[in-house]
Amino acid sequence: MKKHIVLLKARNVEKFNYWKFGNYKDEKGKNRKLIDPNGEEVTGYEMFNAIKSLDINDEDDKRIYDFLKDHPLVKGGAKFILQDMRAEQEKAAEDSIESAKAITTASQLNINELKNLSVLMGLSPNLDDMMLKAKIIQFASDNATKFLATLNDVDKEHRVFLKQALDKQILNKVNGVWKHGSNNVGLTDDQAIVWLKENADIYAMLKHQMRTGEAVPVEEEKIEVNTASSTPKGLKELME
Repeated sequence: MKKHIVLLKARNVEKFNYWKFGNYKDEKGKNRKLIDPNGEEVTGYEMFNAIKSLDINDEDDKRIYDFLKDHPLVKGGAKFILQDMRAEQEKAAEDSIESAKAITTASQLNINELKNLSVLMGLSPNLDDMMLKAKIIQFASDNATKFLATLNDVDKEHRVFLKQALDKQILNKVNGVWKHGSNNVGLTDDQAIVWLKENADIYAMLKHQMRTGEAVPVEEEKIEVNTASSTPKGLKELME
């Protein structure tokens, strides 16, 4: 069986000399006693080096590990820590695979997709295409999880629109509240996105305004936002 190494490490390696982990009561008040390979109770586990390697796939080492993992001196890293080497190696491998996936995905995006992502990532809109692609690939390498989450966000289009609409003052934010004219359309980005989805006709007109600069007429005070559910009411008056 392949080894599964866990390191028991003193927090202060330089000052370590010797330590004994005595039998104890766990958080539930249950007595935790160390049993030796012969099935006999001992008074605890003695540690003579600042770092001890345990193979938890080995029966005897697993017994010691199970005794130590909830010990008051170990739990929460009080005086000692248990470092799972296999778990760290597996996590590093997963991160490498995810990073490679993110980099490959980023390198295959077209320029429009790159520009949309740049809006959400707060990159300068003045970057040339080559620099923009390089920046996003670097972001994907450094923040693979965030990059993939942003890329696969089902509301990505709406989030891009909100940022662009704010920049062009097609929508405004007052004290954190999204507004169209003086009408409240959302207390948060997610609520504003719900409003855009529920009012596709107005959303289409706002996108037209974004492209052409032709303003959408607004009848004041005819949009109400339910702050409990964040579902706007009376929205069709905008189109009348």
